[in-house]
Amino acid sequence: MSIKDRLAAKAAGIGSAPRQSRPGPEIPLRPKTAPGQLMASLPLLAEKERELDVLRQRIEELEAGATGGSAGEIELLKRQLAEAQQARGAIDIALNELHEVPGRRRHMPPEKYAELRENLRHNKLIHPVVVLPRLEGGFEILSGHHRTDAFRELGRQAIRCVVGDTTSEEADEGAFFANLMQSDLTDYEKYVGLKRFQHRHATLKQAEIAQQIGISQSYVSLLLSYDRLPAAARDILDSNVGIVGASAAAELASISELGHGDRVVEAVLQLSTQKLDQAQAVRFARNGDRPKATKPAATSYKVKAGKSTWCDVRRARNVMRIEFQSEEVAEAVQDAIRRTLETLADAQAKGPLDAKL
Repeated sequence: MSIKDRLAAKAAGIGSAPRQSRPGPEIPLRPKTAPGQLMASLPLLAEKERELDVLRQRIEELEAGATGGSAGEIELLKRQLAEAQQARGAIDIALNELHEVPGRRRHMPPEKYAELRENLRHNKLIHPVVVLPRLEGGFEILSGHHRTDAFRELGRQAIRCVVGDTTSEEADEGAFFANLMQSDLTDYEKYVGLKRFQHRHATLKQAEIAQQIGISQSYVSLLLSYDRLPAAARDILDSNVGIVGASAAAELASISELGHGDRVVEAVLQLSTQKLDQAQAVRFARNGDRPKATKPAATSYKVKAGKSTWCDVRRARNVMRIEFQSEEVAEAVQDAIRRTLETLADAQAKGPLDAKL
């Protein structure tokens, strides 16, 4: 096209469209406040509701015979409706918009997490992640931390989520109460949650905390034993939450309070490297550098008859074993041994045996 033709085409468009205003300052597309984040998701949620309405209307029309449709089509639409209702209010959120809040994550053994990740590699996500809008933008995870981790490891960009209708504080306490009742949560993780709850309710005494949480005061006290461990020991436990149970923590705390904090830290460190188990760690911390009592060495000798062995004698502490080469010799010697032992027993009754030997 020549320059003349291009100018003519440009002139033909004059007046056919309103003049575009100069671009103003760039406005962030994402709201920064929690209400704004929630409002931003409402159009998506409304669209989900419209999809449900369309499915319901189509099913009603087919069942009423208003339009042609087979029983198979009706059944298919009903399945689609059930799936849509299950995912009601769910929206896809980019993984980089999801943020973790300390204290809400539940403990999951590595093998169970590996099973979850492989299941999500090959199957559809059934239970959406529950999130809350953040004041600083994005969303905080209320539940579904491991599902989110798995999606990240699988290279996914977004995950299906539902926006919760609770406050962050209520979410934290709800997660704490739920976690406290989970048998697979470690004692140390329960302690961390309990400390967070105690910090938010500083005026409550232990008995009041126990009553409000719904557990015994003795169990609250046992969990708070971690508080009495040296800070260095708790630093190790932060990265190894399952190595010291509450009962062992109470014992280690008592040992630390006797002035053996360094031994307690060393014991926990040895636990973290699997060089000791919990019982061994407690003994290690309690005994310190005290030398272990040496066991007396076992003694043994052979009685010869010429060049051949007549019998083997072995003794360990107060047990002696004599093994003869033949049953006949053992039977013949048995009476002699009995008579010797009776003589020694009579001598022992009259005074210390060592003085008579």
